[in-house]
Amino acid sequence: MDCDGQWALFKPVPHICSVKKTVERVFLETVAREGLIPDGSAVTAAVSGGADSMAMLHLLMRFAPSRGWRLDVVHIDHGLRVESREDADFVARTCRAADIPCRVLNPPEEPGGSMESRWSTVRQAVYSGSSSVVAVGHTGSDRAETLILRLVEGSGLRGLGGMDYRGRGPVVRPMLDLHRDQVREYLIRQNLPWREDATNQDQSPARNRIRLRVMPVLENCFPGAVEGLARSASILSTWRDLQEMLGDESDSGIPRGEYIGSPPALRLVLLWSLAGKPRSGLGELKKTDAWIMSGGTGEHLLPGGLKLTVQKDALLVSTRKGRFR
Repeated sequence: MDCDGQWALFKPVPHICSVKKTVERVFLETVAREGLIPDGSAVTAAVSGGADSMAMLHLLMRFAPSRGWRLDVVHIDHGLRVESREDADFVARTCRAADIPCRVLNPPEEPGGSMESRWSTVRQAVYSGSSSVVAVGHTGSDRAETLILRLVEGSGLRGLGGMDYRGRGPVVRPMLDLHRDQVREYLIRQNLPWREDATNQDQSPARNRIRLRVMPVLENCFPGAVEGLARSASILSTWRDLQEMLGDESDSGIPRGEYIGSPPALRLVLLWSLAGKPRSGLGELKKTDAWIMSGGTGEHLLPGGLKLTVQKDALLVSTRKGRFR
């Protein structure tokens, strides 16, 4: 939040403002708006020891008592660097000092693909086996880099919308509305240490080349480029979710839970598509949406003449004659 009380995601924070307060408020707003970590949840923080994950850990620790979060930490040591053991020790010491349970894992490497994809598979296997919410430290800067990476790879909508607030399985990304520079300034102002991974300067991996060579040029030529790219990635992820929901449409209907859990704009686009994409009738679609969100069940006529049947667990669309399409 800036000095005038407005949200200022990704933007440099003026020195007259409280960096600590800004980062904490953005973090809490993201968690609440996206429903990432309900009160009373068991939360496993995936902590590498780097700046982003350490900031996330301290934010989770900061609000765990008031939110009733039961916090533990997992550190995955891939063993790729001589210093990796020191990273693990650093995370373990931090957890001991805070009296937080910590697991250090040394899983075997998966064969095939790039190094990034192999270790991503390893991490996902660890996270998928968790019964807790698994919080990872990706920021808006990571989201912007991912969009650039997917563009140069020629990805479609699924890839371009890739990094979202919710990952696969129990994974959530509560830091996604924060910029990497904001995170580091927060840690410095709070006098909180972190570990720097020397391999982040290695330009062999494609992501590092984008981070070190492409993003600085874009930001220099187009100030605010990181913010804009992250926002575009967010919009693309919304359209990806819509495509997947529509692709799942069948005689069994669209799950009501998925509909209710979608953003308002996405719900209206979904209803518009189910109604056959009529040229008018936005007001009626809004009324239908309000009826569904209030718990309504039964039949409702959509603009264009199709009939919407809202059941306890599903939304079905049929013709006037009652044949489900």
